[in-house]
Amino acid sequence: MLIILATGLISCSRESESHVGELTFLASYALSVEDPSGLTMDMSGQFLWTVSDMQGGSVYSISFRGEILGALSYRGDDMEGITMNPTDGTLWVLEERLRQAVQLDITGQVLQRVQIPVNAPNENDGPEGIAINPENGHLYILNEKLPREFIELDRNQRVVRRAAVQFGRPFHLDDLSGLFYDQVNQEFWMVSDESAKIVVTNMNLEPQTVYNLDRTKFEGIAVDPERRRIYLVNDEEDRLYIYEY
Repeated sequence: MLIILATGLISCSRESESHVGELTFLASYALSVEDPSGLTMDMSGQFLWTVSDMQGGSVYSISFRGEILGALSYRGDDMEGITMNPTDGTLWVLEERLRQAVQLDITGQVLQRVQIPVNAPNENDGPEGIAINPENGHLYILNEKLPREFIELDRNQRVVRRAAVQFGRPFHLDDLSGLFYDQVNQEFWMVSDESAKIVVTNMNLEPQTVYNLDRTKFEGIAVDPERRRIYLVNDEEDRLYIYEY
């Protein structure tokens, strides 16, 4: 009886370990962006976009070495996420305190504002991560915590899915601070500021892989699946980090 129990524990441990991915640190670069919070790849694949979550913060295009290439005219209230729609070249940013997703053209002009139906009583526990599916125009949004929640809006901004993000070990996340949608592999990449983890899920939000990070305060993620690169911005250090997976 004792032997069977021990064998079961070893099997369970090995199964958990099989879901833990390995990261190789490649580089980090200083950013001249105060409190970067949100990251996405440009549709060209040649540079990145990030936002500052300071009041009056802007939207910046940055190189893969963290150099500022430009800034849009838009000034945010409390921006916490960004994504680009490659079908029309527009950007979507999240305004956490306003509970809005804001669509911008490439100059920073507001095209529309979409109210996000979140029920977090604390204004600082609102929407943090945003991604878009270019095939159907659906927006994917992560609410930070209380509740930790995934919200999907269709192209008419109607809620078509909402689900609590409550993963068991080793995938548990204390908060949700960034989101990337991998269209090639149809996967969601979620980063947690507090837990110092990245969790990759399938389209049904079933966790597949977890990557442990060596520090907290990562609040934006972008992924290049062809080169197997992960780009992260650190809100506390004002730095861009690059890993290989």
